[in-house]
Amino acid sequence: MNESLVKFVEGFSKNQLIGYFLLLWAATFLFSSISGFIWLAEGYGSILDVIVDGLWNLADLGCAAVLAMLGLKILNNQE
Repeated sequence: MNESLVKFVEGFSKNQLIGYFLLLWAATFLFSSISGFIWLAEGYGSILDVIVDGLWNLADLGCAAVLAMLGLKILNNQE
């Protein structure tokens, strides 16, 4: 399984544009998460809204981290 993932990433590493796209995509997830946490901090939701939106924002942070790591890996392989 690990070898197939490495081959998958190496296939995309031939193009730096993919790396920059992944970093930009990670930034959108990061800013979406920050915006969501700010909305939660204002306290305009019920407890169910806070739980669901909190989990959603944590998922956005996770997506941002994974996309940023993939983007940086692709860009570092180019050098």
